[in-house]
This record gives sequence, C-alpha cells and structure tokens, in this order.
Amino acid sequence: MKKIKTLSGVGSEIKYEHGYCIKWGKTNFSISDGNFNAILEEFFKDKNKWYPLGASETEPMSGGLGEYLYEFPNLNSRHASAIAAIMVEEKLIEAKGKKPILLRKL
Repeated sequence: MKKIKTLSGVGSEIKYEHGYCIKWGKTNFSISDGNFNAILEEFFKDKNKWYPLGASETEPMSGGLGEYLYEFPNLNSRHASAIAAIMVEEKLIEAKGKKPILLRKL
C-alpha cells in the first residue's frame, strides 16, 4: 500500500492501493476504477480551470469536489480529501493553496 498525506498536510495518513481500497484514519472505503475515472473526466472537465476541494463535512464548498462526490453511492464530501490526495500522488491533478485548496487536471 502507498502511504501519503492529505493535501493540507494535517490529519491521518492515507493508505491506498489500486482498485482504490483506501484506509484513512478510522475510515475505510473503496472506489471503483470506473468511478475514479468518472470523477477525473466529469468533474475535472476543463484543464485550464482550478476547482475547489470543498471537503467540509458540514458545509462543502459549492462547485467543489466534495459537493460533487454526493453523486456517487457511499461517497461524501469528506472523502474528497483522500481522493484528491491520491489523484495528486498519481499525477492526474495538481493542487495549490491551503484555504481554499484548489485542484486542476493535468
């Protein structure tokens, strides 16, 4: 399993392997390759646009990845932190900033 940090650098370590089985603190979840690719293609449509992470559990930022994840069964805004960190590690997207964290497809 690969081990990475969240994009903010705070919180529990994220452990993952392809097939996307993810362990993050006390949270364990998986995301299919199809859903992972759908997020990459459908959410990150414009390579020139920076999108907000928006991973707040209580108030996900409008237009952010966290809000978008509610489109998928068993995913919510909190999962955005781990999914975005994995996408950056896999060099599929890039990130900048801290508040807010912004994401762009590579």
